[in-house]
Amino acid sequence: MAYSMTWENEKVTCKFSGVVSGQELIECNMSMYGNSNFDDITLQVFDLLDVEKITFTEDDVKIVAACDRAAAKINPRIKCAMVTTDQAVLELSKIYQDQIIESPWQGKSFQTLKEALEWGCSP
Repeated sequence: MAYSMTWENEKVTCKFSGVVSGQELIECNMSMYGNSNFDDITLQVFDLLDVEKITFTEDDVKIVAACDRAAAKINPRIKCAMVTTDQAVLELSKIYQDQIIESPWQGKSFQTLKEALEWGCSP
């Protein structure tokens, strides 16, 4: 598995490493929605700092965004932070942000976990 999920208070962190496929990205999201803590979180952090290679595509990102728009009806309070220094992932993150713009969720990319957590904790 190329990801791990950690639940802490009102935050979930999905840490990816190695090679990350679209299927793993989607599976991670589905696992998050199915967790009993999902209703209580306000911050979702996708940490891709240790990723060596991505094989997910724009279409995979659009699937995740569609699922997130549906999940926003259950929990509308979530901020989604993508943490990466990879230019290709940053571009895909912008596509994701455009896809969720009309949902109550917010999305933003960061190059450090510290920046993501500061943003996620702000009102």
